[in-house]
Amino acid sequence: MGVRGRVGRRRAAVAGAVAVLLATAACSGTGCSFDDCPEVSPAEAGRVTGADPSGAVRWTTTVPDLLSEPVVVSNSHVVIVGCHATHVVELTSGSVSTPTGLGEVMGVVQGYAVGAPAEGDAILAAERLDGGPGGWSWQESPVDGDADRAYRASTVVTTTAVVGVRRQTLVAWSPDSGSWEPVDVALPVGARSGQRLVAADDTHVVVPGSDGSVLGVDLAARSVTWRVLPTRPDAPADVSVRLAGRDVAVEVWYPRTTAAVTGEPLWVTERWSLDARTGEPRSPRVTSTGTRSRPTTPAGDVLRDPVTGWTVTQRLRDRPRGGCF
Repeated sequence: MGVRGRVGRRRAAVAGAVAVLLATAACSGTGCSFDDCPEVSPAEAGRVTGADPSGAVRWTTTVPDLLSEPVVVSNSHVVIVGCHATHVVELTSGSVSTPTGLGEVMGVVQGYAVGAPAEGDAILAAERLDGGPGGWSWQESPVDGDADRAYRASTVVTTTAVVGVRRQTLVAWSPDSGSWEPVDVALPVGARSGQRLVAADDTHVVVPGSDGSVLGVDLAARSVTWRVLPTRPDAPADVSVRLAGRDVAVEVWYPRTTAAVTGEPLWVTERWSLDARTGEPRSPRVTSTGTRSRPTTPAGDVLRDPVTGWTVTQRLRDRPRGGCF
């Protein structure tokens, strides 16, 4: 499962009366102050509770922060993206780590928090959760900011590696003989901008291609083992892949049309599912026309780790949204 989180920086915005129309509003006169990341007192700190597979509560801890993104589970750790920092909670003990050198946490791999560094030009960096010495970073020369951002936007985390697409190369960073070594696989096309890969397991990854095709990559064989092309001859507007049980669900959006009566933008969408390891179809392709909807990640208070069977309940408040109007 791939994860992203940004370490928020506390900001305060002070705005005066900006127009005559605001003269009678609450933000007029002497102005207003809006803090989208206020301090959290010990009495207001959120609580996180862990229960074993039997349902017995084993630990409770507090996190003095406000949620900026949904909480996710990554390799037996809970990643809590707060507006002040990102907090990583060990699933079975409740111990909390706060990576200090990462500005964007993608997940946890082999005891490391992995993500983009808070400073510098490295594409990827890792920080030990136990606070011990050691770690690693990956940097290319010359620096290519666009390629680096696209890599992070496509990245997913498996139990052993961090996998993403940079330009037309799939790069998996994984531990090997006590050190971190990359596995590179050349692709016929790059990944679709803004869309994440899907990791079916530690060695099989599905890539939503920039041309609307879907590619299967075997990391162990270091090769693209299958490729499914879109059926429409016109260039797809977008493509996404997501796990659906043991299979992968594919959605391809084609250039939109316009409803004759309402003038509402409509999308022609093609949907089907396939085997992530072989590319064989699991369901027939179905085409429909309608408004566009994207799969969303559930953001409930209770999360379950499918590997260990442990569950985590979080009770953190969301960060304030809005400002002066």
